Amino acid sequence: MIKTPPYLKKGDTIGIVCPAGYMAMEKVTECIRVLQEEWGYHVKVGKTVDGSSSNYFSGTDEERLEDFQEMLDDEDVQAVRCARGGYGMGRIIDNLNFKKFKRQPKL
Repeated sequence: MIKTPPYLKKGDTIGIVCPAGYMAMEKVTECIRVLQEEWGYHVKVGKTVDGSSSNYFSGTDEERLEDFQEMLDDEDVQAVRCARGGYGMGRIIDNLNFKKFKRQPKL
């Protein structure tokens, strides 16, 4: 049975991660500003946003998996937004644990 997450409301927290490609913080700041100042959400920025990268990815497979998993499992986060996705997501998606997510789904 599919459990639909509740709609977002002002004051809710949106997590932002980069589970694949690298995204510099300066490219994300306007999105964060709008979410917080104009729409009234809290924003939690993951470690992979502006993460350490020497190639296309925002971190190692393990770092990207850990960051995304933390957002899925964080009870204070009501939605997860990918600042940048892509090919790298396919490298980690099979290793995500959806146990907590099934109990507390989020957008």
